[in-house]
Amino acid sequence: MRVVVDAVKKFTAVEALEKLKLIPRRSATPLIKLLRSALANAEHNFALSTEGLRIAVFKVDGGPVLKRFRPGSKGRVSPIAKRTAHVTVVLEGERRPAAKPVKETKADAVKTIGTEKEKVELRPEAKKTPVLKSKSPMPKGPGFVKRFFRRKSV
Repeated sequence: MRVVVDAVKKFTAVEALEKLKLIPRRSATPLIKLLRSALANAEHNFALSTEGLRIAVFKVDGGPVLKRFRPGSKGRVSPIAKRTAHVTVVLEGERRPAAKPVKETKADAVKTIGTEKEKVELRPEAKKTPVLKSKSPMPKGPGFVKRFFRRKSV
């Protein structure tokens, strides 16, 4: 994973995402997901534009190692180390102009009753929609079987 991260850490976030799509390594796929998630979080939570973001920190640290064993010749065993990784991404950029604050309506208001130790929030009742419950515990649909049988550890 470090080889892939070192190849893209000097680019902007959008350029790094495009470069990762072209790298034919198995570790590129989870890194693409991670970078997309970081871009979405920056845009949604911190009001940053995705075009102006660049990668400040992109590093891979070793995670826990799963120790497994495979049978070897003459009754011996050979150890296998299934390694994991902790990947850290820090993006930086400039904030967009702040949006106008939204005024709270009466329907959104929350009343608090009680002391600090016991607070009870009262919300006005929202429209209740009926929830349909299926009788079978297994999810239905054409994609369920495909999803169930393609599960692999990464």
